[in-house]
Amino acid sequence: MRPVFIVVLLAALLTPGIALAQQIVIDRTLQKVHSTVIMASDVRQARILRLLPEADAGDAAVLTALENRLLVLYEASRTALKEPGPEAIAARRNVWQASWPPGTDISALMTRAGMTEQALDGWFRDDQRIADQLEQRFGQRAGSERARELADWIALLRRRANLSGRRP
Repeated sequence: MRPVFIVVLLAALLTPGIALAQQIVIDRTLQKVHSTVIMASDVRQARILRLLPEADAGDAAVLTALENRLLVLYEASRTALKEPGPEAIAARRNVWQASWPPGTDISALMTRAGMTEQALDGWFRDDQRIADQLEQRFGQRAGSERARELADWIALLRRRANLSGRRP
């Protein structure tokens, strides 16, 4: 009996990889923008709920879009903008809901993505804050000029935040 115990004990001590192989990653930090952490679950939520135009472009594109979103929100927090009202938030939510095919179970998608109603309203509130910030900063510029200046501004924000490794 004693030799069997020693063999089992030695096998357990010499194979630590077995215990490590059984660990499950629930979530992980992908990036930090200013003081906000972007988790893998944030990318997953944005993809499942199609909260960003880049939602179908892959995780790297969604991560970059989330980084850019946080950069603009940070700038908006430093600007005197009025807080979006409930009607502006509801309007953005209605546009988003209308983008789904009829009969889509939005509640099931939100559950699958792990997003609450309150968090979704917060997303749309931030969407409106971003729109207001961009309108204040680039409002009078025409299409291609505005797009170029916006890209240049985002690139500048990315450099300031040490995120210049990827292009917006």
